[in-house]
Amino acid sequence: MRILTFGWDFPPSRNGGLGVACYGLTRELIAKGAEVIFVLPKRQEVTGNVRFVFADDARSVKVREVSSFLKPYHQAESLVHFITGYDSTGRPIIKSRSILEEAHRFAHQAALIAEEETFDIIHAHDWTSYLAGVAAKIASGKPLILHVHATSFDQAASQNVDPEIFKIECEAFAFADQVVTVSQFTKDVVVRQHGVPAEKVSVVHNGCDTHVPPAQVPTLLELKAQGKRVVLYHGRITIQKGVDYFVHAARKVVNHDPTVVFVISGWGDMTRQIIEQVGALGLSNNVIFAGALWEEERDRMYQSADLVVMPSVSEPFGLVPLEALQHGTPSLISKQSGVGEVLSHVLRVDFWDVDEMANKILAALRYPVMHRQMVEEGRQELQRLSWREAAHKVYELYQRLVQYVRA
Repeated sequence: MRILTFGWDFPPSRNGGLGVACYGLTRELIAKGAEVIFVLPKRQEVTGNVRFVFADDARSVKVREVSSFLKPYHQAESLVHFITGYDSTGRPIIKSRSILEEAHRFAHQAALIAEEETFDIIHAHDWTSYLAGVAAKIASGKPLILHVHATSFDQAASQNVDPEIFKIECEAFAFADQVVTVSQFTKDVVVRQHGVPAEKVSVVHNGCDTHVPPAQVPTLLELKAQGKRVVLYHGRITIQKGVDYFVHAARKVVNHDPTVVFVISGWGDMTRQIIEQVGALGLSNNVIFAGALWEEERDRMYQSADLVVMPSVSEPFGLVPLEALQHGTPSLISKQSGVGEVLSHVLRVDFWDVDEMANKILAALRYPVMHRQMVEEGRQELQRLSWREAAHKVYELYQRLVQYVRA
């Protein structure tokens, strides 16, 4: 089985869960004997035993990105800057394209790539790659799977969606042979909001690595020595992620227990707003902005935290609680998170209920028996939430579609 796969980024680029999911699935598909041709819009550093094709290298697009990667979580009008040449003094000539323009450019290149490659099926991840998948299907006639990691409704955290992204989603879903969502939560959105027939949508929950990671050198040692407890938020700082609700809950927690310290790790378009909110609520002594933590720094923070909170307004899945459990730290998640469908040993709260969020944060910190039980039993759950299991379900979809086409 040879799969032509389109994605927007891939580790070690540091964009978020999309690249992590693509890596985990691809790695396990290859372990099952599948051959994956992974197409990315731009040349970037990549990892893993995969054959990569870079759309800008493959055909006659002679540009060079100023930034090392594209961010898949931007809106359609977000700009990508690139160098088209140099003037007589040697200074770069910089132009810009929107993410939407980049997605269309990617689709044009995808059609050319599909005409030259040999493959059985097409798999496209996230809205930025949907047009590429559709173009490859038109060029080749091969069946197409679209993998929904988030929708325009998740990004907007409301009904006020980006109309251009929504249009791409609707048209691409109609063209696909199969749509895969990362949770039942997201399937319900696709069926209700995009009008996709329920029988056309399959749920394949994301997975995780199930091994226990190595112990890292602890961080925040001075705070710990003072008896402080650490509550961690790790993720993008955007309206979708509910960080503003997290900060309001922090104020209520500190009112009852001023020894609690909140760490915010991440980047996003709401960063300045959240910093100002922390100041306005008088939390500057209890909130640490750690920046975007990755790899060893992220793992150190997971292992040093007493609790991880994922307060998302709309979360198709959410890998953070699984990662935290790997490192021995329990989580509080919003009820609007897809990961809650497969992980039961977590605390849950509606994202908007900051009083209850504060109460559950305090309970998790005050009762070590609860803390220990969530970790021990949660780690047992992790064993059935592997990327291998997710890849097995995806591979079965491949087989059914290819068998149908051949029949």
